[in-house]
Amino acid sequence: MKLHAIFNFLKTHFKLLLLLYLVVQVAYIIFYPLNYQSDSLYYFNLAQDCLKQNSFYPAHNHIFEDYIIAPLYINILILVLKIYNSKIVIGLLNIALNFTQLWLVYSIAKKEFDEGPAKVAAIIYIFYLSTFGMILLNLTEFLFCTLILFSLYFYQRRNAAFLLLAGLFAGAAIAVRPLGWALAAAYLINYLFGVKFIELIKKLGLIISGILIFIIIYSSFTYSNFGRFIFQSTNGSVNLLIAANDDASGAYNNKVFKKGKIGYIEEPEKKTYIEKEKFWQKQALNWIEENPVKYISLFPMKLLHMFAWDDFSVSRLANIRDWNLYKAAKYLLFHSDDNLFNSASFGTIFLFFLLLIVHHLYYFSIIFLFAFALIKYFRKLSGSENVRVTLLYILFGLGIHLLTFGDARFKYPYIILMILIISPFVNNYLNSGTKKFEIE
Repeated sequence: MKLHAIFNFLKTHFKLLLLLYLVVQVAYIIFYPLNYQSDSLYYFNLAQDCLKQNSFYPAHNHIFEDYIIAPLYINILILVLKIYNSKIVIGLLNIALNFTQLWLVYSIAKKEFDEGPAKVAAIIYIFYLSTFGMILLNLTEFLFCTLILFSLYFYQRRNAAFLLLAGLFAGAAIAVRPLGWALAAAYLINYLFGVKFIELIKKLGLIISGILIFIIIYSSFTYSNFGRFIFQSTNGSVNLLIAANDDASGAYNNKVFKKGKIGYIEEPEKKTYIEKEKFWQKQALNWIEENPVKYISLFPMKLLHMFAWDDFSVSRLANIRDWNLYKAAKYLLFHSDDNLFNSASFGTIFLFFLLLIVHHLYYFSIIFLFAFALIKYFRKLSGSENVRVTLLYILFGLGIHLLTFGDARFKYPYIILMILIISPFVNNYLNSGTKKFEIE
């Protein structure tokens, strides 16, 4: 069956596809073992700790944590777990956020391009398995990306109320991950170079007002609960130090916090997150000042760790938690872990590799199409104010990541936005008799 025939079939039976997508996700959440690890487990434990203390996040004892992380996300976890304290509820929240994202992708593409590209964007989104696998995890990506998309959705509509809402949702995104500031910067730069001064003051002023309103309201809420005005994560110094030490590789590496390293703190449980933040920031900046060339030389490696693979959630779909593409490649090339596949059947190993190969072919197709469209049709793409803001957000977001470290899951919001941007090209290709990848 040809590609255009597959897409036409899926577009014709779009509602049935959505229903099937929902049913399969709900089945996974109900019948799949939801065993959290790493950040997923940390966020879950923070929420449980607050529930035990009958407090929102951060609770008073969290002043001795290493940092405050994703405050808005943790508080939403607390609210849903108050309803029913089970990981299944978090899975259902993920499904709700997933479908909200899907609706936003469809709606933004429809207003910017047309009905055809909107359905194409939705179909590409549905078959991007990292999104599907992420419903089994407990990460900030779903909520963060949803808030970014809501901000862009309201920004498309342009009138005063919607621009204020675009700012409010950008502010909410900042309260999940500081990378939301990249969207604020994208709005600023777009207006600085695109409108007259009076229009700049009115439109940009509304967006900034929305951001400030959210920050003031949310930080006031945190102050009433915690005694400090906190509206965003405070782990910037930690992330910077991971990228600025003798063992830095461009990826996450916690060696810098071991005894004898520049990030080591004696009796950390007795120091507040503020004291730790100041110490780690000073150590990181001192290292960068002494090693500027090495720090900058790691930038390409950070992008490599972000974009070279995309398996942060996919292997979970096969009930495989401890394997990933990086470990498998090291095993095949260097036999780095002889116990990696020992307890697994041939069928499980085959499923693992098949899943990763198919998914990565799909993932790299999205990256390739985005790069091709950007290179060949940059003028047309940047001529649209909405697309221009989206591209600026991706640019500024990646710039922030270069300052810290790279990880496969960090690129998730950018991939969703890339799907939006390539949708008209894919739609025109499918509808073109000449099968040229172009835009009208």
